[in-house]
Amino acid sequence: MGKSENEKHYRHFRVASLLATTFLLASLPSFAKNPGWILRQNSQTYGIVKTIVSPDGIRLELGDMRIGIMGPKWRITFWNLRTKFTFDESLEEFKKRIPVKAKAIGWTRVMEQGKPATQTFCGVKAKNWHYYAYNPKDPKQKVLLYDFMTADGLGLPQKVMDVAAICCYVPTGKGLPLKVVGETQGSLRVFLNTTFIAKTQVDPEMFKLPKGYTRVKSEMEVLLKEAGTVRDEDVSDLYRPFGK
Repeated sequence: MGKSENEKHYRHFRVASLLATTFLLASLPSFAKNPGWILRQNSQTYGIVKTIVSPDGIRLELGDMRIGIMGPKWRITFWNLRTKFTFDESLEEFKKRIPVKAKAIGWTRVMEQGKPATQTFCGVKAKNWHYYAYNPKDPKQKVLLYDFMTADGLGLPQKVMDVAAICCYVPTGKGLPLKVVGETQGSLRVFLNTTFIAKTQVDPEMFKLPKGYTRVKSEMEVLLKEAGTVRDEDVSDLYRPFGK
C-alpha cells in the first residue's frame, strides 16, 4: 500500500472516529450544572446545616440526613444516608405540621419593614421584616411572631424562595430567608442564622432521592429509626399527642 493510500485510510479513520465520538456524546445524559448558592446555617431544629439552593430546588445536609425539595411537584423528601430510610410528603402536608401561634380573637397580623431596614450576610444584602400580631382596639398590645431577614436579589425563581420561606415558617413573597428570630416563652430566640453564603454550580440530580431506600411513616422515623431494634415500633408514637 502506497503512502497516499495510507494517508487516505487514516483520514477515513479519523472521520469515522469523530462521528462515533459525536454520536456517543449526544447519547449520554446531560449533567449540566446551574448557578446557585451554598450556605452554612445554624438551625434551632437541625443544628449546623449546609443549604444548597438553585433554580431547580433546595437541599439541606445535616449529619447523615438529607432533605431535598425539587420542582415541579415540590415534594419534600427526607432520607438518611446511614440507615437508608426515607419519607416524603407534599408541601401542603408539611404546612399542616408547621407550629402556628394562636391568634387572639379580633387581633390583626401585620408585616412591616424592620429596623435596621437591611442587614448584610457575607456580602449579601437582606431586608429586615417585622411580623407581629396586635389588638386594633389597643395597638400597644403586641405579640412578636417573627423578625426575619430575606434576600431577593439572588437570581432565584420566586417559587424556590417561597418554598424556602414556608420551610422556615415565615411569610412568602419576601425572598430567601437568611435569619429568623422568634419569641418563645417571653424571650427572643434565633431559629435560623446564616453564617456563610457563596455562589456555586449545582447539579440538579442532587435534589433527588438516591435509589435503594425504604420508605417509613414520618420525618421523625428517618431521623431516629434504627433497623432491628425496639425503637422501630415506638418511634412513630413521638408525633402523637399525650393521652392518645
